Amino acid sequence: MTRMTASTSTSGWMERLSGLVDLERSRDFHGGRVVVDRGRMEALLAALPALPWPRVSVHVAGSEGKTSTTEFVAAGLGALGLRTATYTSPHLRDVRERLRVGGDWPPDGLLDRALSAVESAASRAGLAPTFFEFLTAAARVLYAEAGVDAVVWETGLGGRLDATRCMQVEACAITSISLEHTSILGTTLPAIAAEKAGILRPHAPVALGAGVPAAARTVIERRARQLGCPVASLPLAAATRDALDPAAENRALARLVLDQLAGSGRVPPRTAAVDAAIDGHVVEGRWQRVGDVLFDGAHTVASMQRLAARLAREPVGAVVFGATSGRDVAAMLAPLEPLRRPLVLTGLPTERGVPTAELRAAVPAGLAAQAVAVDAPAAALDRARRLAGGGPIVVTGSLYLVGCLLDGATG
Repeated sequence: MTRMTASTSTSGWMERLSGLVDLERSRDFHGGRVVVDRGRMEALLAALPALPWPRVSVHVAGSEGKTSTTEFVAAGLGALGLRTATYTSPHLRDVRERLRVGGDWPPDGLLDRALSAVESAASRAGLAPTFFEFLTAAARVLYAEAGVDAVVWETGLGGRLDATRCMQVEACAITSISLEHTSILGTTLPAIAAEKAGILRPHAPVALGAGVPAAARTVIERRARQLGCPVASLPLAAATRDALDPAAENRALARLVLDQLAGSGRVPPRTAAVDAAIDGHVVEGRWQRVGDVLFDGAHTVASMQRLAARLAREPVGAVVFGATSGRDVAAMLAPLEPLRRPLVLTGLPTERGVPTAELRAAVPAGLAAQAVAVDAPAAALDRARRLAGGGPIVVTGSLYLVGCLLDGATG
């Protein structure tokens, strides 16, 4: 389990972030109605004081499995003796989850100084960064001041235009490609693959996960050849992929990244201790059991298919489901039909949350008899417990929902 620091003081820094435009939670952005580029982020980084880069950095993109792969790579780097930071998104309960150093939340004083440095840089340059741009720049300052040896950056969305693309990295990984965020990234696998391939850097090795289908691999490999990037790939997943353990695939991809880094002389070769660190690391909110609740942040059609395949072999009492705008809710819910278990639809604590009335309208006919709608997530969890007959509850459909309900579960 990733550790957290005991400190809970925010020292006023959360208020400093609250006024920023947050595209992650914006319906307009996820509906493709906001144009973005990297120009403002590049200007913001240029306005910062000169900062040292870590010894090694890795950039992770993909449709599913980004956070897990990011944390598994970091666990391996840590076992190699490197002081490693991770930049992940979204957070489940506290924004400091995104900025871990050595597995811990950053000290408040260090975070305060990083935020102040970004505020000063933005003021000098006359910039109004978004929440994600501001936090990405703060991570750059924080990790430099913390003196980390390695950073693993998770892409926020896509790759080519993401703020994390402005970072210097020595290796890249693309976990999977599926139809997601189609209003922004494109409506075909090759189009989405082209956006994800935007993270590739000249001559930096790239590792491809088992969830990158052939049509997407062709696009990424073509871009890799243009940039002179060595490519290593896990075997392409077969039609039975839904029955596989996604965490196992992400762990395998993390090992592949570490092997590429070792092959280029960036880090020592992988050891049994490294493998043990990767295997022992638990990613919060991904197939995580807390008391009578199984939390899984599956939020695409492909990840819901995989979740449903695993649940077919598990006892399930009821399912609590919420989703963000821009998702194909009907297609996400369809894999749950064979479970024939009560389905509690609920809202999310974000502007992007799909109202329960819209969720109810999207429920496939085969699930309609099992579905009920409860607006408040906590009340939805209580309702699911009453319907479950003592069986385990599954909370899924959105990481925002998982984060909202984690504290309500009892271990």
